[in-house]
Amino acid sequence: MERRNEILKTIMQKPGITFRELARELGIGIGDLQYHLRKLEKDGVVFSKKLGKRRYIFPQGFEEEAQKLLIAISTESRRKILLLLMEGPLSQGEIASLLKLSQPTVSYHMGELKKLGIVRAEERGRSVIYSLEYDPETIARVIKDYRPSIWESLADSLIDLLTGIGDEE
Repeated sequence: MERRNEILKTIMQKPGITFRELARELGIGIGDLQYHLRKLEKDGVVFSKKLGKRRYIFPQGFEEEAQKLLIAISTESRRKILLLLMEGPLSQGEIASLLKLSQPTVSYHMGELKKLGIVRAEERGRSVIYSLEYDPETIARVIKDYRPSIWESLADSLIDLLTGIGDEE
């Protein structure tokens, strides 16, 4: 029971934590963690959502809007993409160029963000223009409230991006 309380406490502190992150952070074996999570889910204390190969765990009753955003910011590339889109719509090529990512990598992440309903895509000729479905203030609030360490690194990334963009002109 003590182990289960430790797992629940971590999920409450870091809603949207991935299964693997939870196992690493607590030093718990995969089978042991699966057992305890099944019990917590059966008791209606936590629930999980799966996107791609990752499973994200939330405390019961966690706000739906924040669930999607926490899943969206779970990878560095998606965080950087969202950061760029907070400034305004961009094409896939522009995103790839600014972040120095391949077009297929950007396409993959945009597909994941579209599945979550975080971004929308609009075809303009041969280009696809992406923009946010969410208000940038909502995204900022969720990151500040639930992932303050990410907020600090995003601020650093924004400064790097802005100074890098200015250097290219």
